[in-house]
Amino acid sequence: MEIPVPPPTVTLDPTPVLSDNPDRDRYELWSGDELVGVEGYEHTDDGGLILLHTVVTEKFGRAGFARLLVSQVLDDVAARDVKITPVCTYVQKFLERYPQYQATVR
Repeated sequence: MEIPVPPPTVTLDPTPVLSDNPDRDRYELWSGDELVGVEGYEHTDDGGLILLHTVVTEKFGRAGFARLLVSQVLDDVAARDVKITPVCTYVQKFLERYPQYQATVR
């Protein structure tokens, strides 16, 4: 069953864009030159990712940007056929709420 992931409650211009920053072991969500949030990770020996923590800057807190960040990260890992281990409690709860992403979990 697929449950739609609601968009953030605040619209940003420009629209937030996800980028992988492997030098810093994290995904980053940017709106123009402003950092919205990060998803820290570690690589596993078999090519997977351990998702460690989800952080949204205070300015963008409580507006749905953590949800946007995690959904885009999980869409990216699914597209690359990478499996995750969710250590981050936010990601764990997100996976319970949106079961369509369970296929990304090892």
